[in-house]
Amino acid sequence: MHKKLLAGFVAGVASVAMMAGPSFAAVTDPGVLVTINPGGGLGLNDGLKLDIAYGQIQIGRNGSGQLYDESSIPSAAVPYDMENFFVVALSDGANTTFIGNMYPSASGTGSKHNWSSFTSESVLTDGNKSGVVINHLKYGTGTSEVLLDVTWTYTYPNQFFNVTADLQLGSDYIGGARQHRIYWYTDSYLEGSDSGNQFGGMTPAGQEVAGVSSAAGTQIEAFRQVSGQSLKWFAGYYECPFDDPTDPPFTNVQVCGTASGTDGYVSAFTDFPNVAAPATLIDNGFGVNSASSAAASESVSFDLVFASCLTGVPALPCADSATGKGTLANTGVDTSSMIALGLGAAVLAALGVVLVVVRRRRA
Repeated sequence: MHKKLLAGFVAGVASVAMMAGPSFAAVTDPGVLVTINPGGGLGLNDGLKLDIAYGQIQIGRNGSGQLYDESSIPSAAVPYDMENFFVVALSDGANTTFIGNMYPSASGTGSKHNWSSFTSESVLTDGNKSGVVINHLKYGTGTSEVLLDVTWTYTYPNQFFNVTADLQLGSDYIGGARQHRIYWYTDSYLEGSDSGNQFGGMTPAGQEVAGVSSAAGTQIEAFRQVSGQSLKWFAGYYECPFDDPTDPPFTNVQVCGTASGTDGYVSAFTDFPNVAAPATLIDNGFGVNSASSAAASESVSFDLVFASCLTGVPALPCADSATGKGTLANTGVDTSSMIALGLGAAVLAALGVVLVVVRRRRA
């Protein structure tokens, strides 16, 4: 369905693209670090700064990195240097293959492989304050090829952005008992601290949000569900996806929300539990995963929120405030949502150019 929507969108902006002129053409590179809003992220009113490469991201906000390590940014040459990852888990019913670094020290069984190549495309607008960046991740060749296109969409000065990942699998991973899941997870860093609390549930506006909050309750970092999706989530100790953590005096269940298994949820090829860990002031993170699927292609989309909270406002109402209290169109799902981002006609034309490239790659 997603690819059909992309094709329809491209057709709808074709005439606009002809009038836009070459200055709005997509920038295609062999694989580089791209920064959206490079002059921002220094205070609370100049938007988010997004450093993006190899399917990884660092968020600059109020003068600090928001993901661990807060002083690091993604490398265009290294597929695993940041503590946030897209992992494609491929199961044949007996064994699991993991594409994309689970974590440098991840335990557990299964065959683990890093993405082997990366190319990028970007369209930056509004003086580089807004933009769309696509990371093309690849592993293998021919019938064993795994392709993941990760699209990051940010509109200044929002306190959130959209992430969409489109997966295409070679025939070796399709048929029989073969299933796959897409996982994304991160180690968080809030207001200069590596420790915080967790939350999850429905906001007053009826949107599912899950993530972490600072000890003072004045900042959140969170996943937000978008329409057309039903992703599973975790909010707890950062190792829960790939290990069996405890953080004394807390137990595994207290730091993960439910028992994470010997080697974590991802290692066990299970869903995240949709339960926020009850332990407080732990080294935490959050993440999402798609349902188990046997399809040759898959698409997941979600918003990431990095926002301030007024004193005394709980995390879930704070998430509503950061994303427009439910009045803002869901992003990353269909063409009307993309138009609702508020980009001008010329930018939409450029976005059409980007999507044409993605479509041709999969033809």
